[in-house]
Amino acid sequence: MLSVIRGLNSLSIRPLHVSAAVNSSVFMKKQKKMDPEVAKQRETRRRKRLEKEIRSMQKHSKKPKPIDEMALDVRSSKNINCVLSERRREAVIYTEEEQDEYAVALKDYTRSRNALQRLDDQWIRDAMRMQSKALAELKKIDPVLWEKAVQPDANLPLVSNGPALSPPVKGYVAPDGDYIDTTRSWT
Repeated sequence: MLSVIRGLNSLSIRPLHVSAAVNSSVFMKKQKKMDPEVAKQRETRRRKRLEKEIRSMQKHSKKPKPIDEMALDVRSSKNINCVLSERRREAVIYTEEEQDEYAVALKDYTRSRNALQRLDDQWIRDAMRMQSKALAELKKIDPVLWEKAVQPDANLPLVSNGPALSPPVKGYVAPDGDYIDTTRSWT
């Protein structure tokens, strides 16, 4: 009986084969053995290609950025050069009295614009003060009517979503934002 059990144990183990664990991934390619001379040639070719790319980048780095508005065909440029040579103005030299007149006129204009700006500001301040005074009187007379007067007009397409008036949170550390550079490259 014991020999039969031993025979069964040996029979059940025989078809099971154990191999050594493979120390590589299924996705890794097996490295081919390469001739050192061929590897050296490939490395030199790669190095030469990189040097050529670096030289071309250095050559193109000095080019100015292209401006679409500055692109001009040859006929137009010849025409412009011809017209510019015919229509040159001489530099105007002003006398000292003309320069003084110009300075005085500029100062007068600046003063008048400043006075007009002050009048506009005063008019706006007065209107706002009268409006707040009228609203305060309306609130005393009829709070319901005041509530309707304070509501924004539905006919105006004004939409303003500003920050909420809330005190800052103590101990809050604002996170740093990510900056994505979207500058166009012209090289």
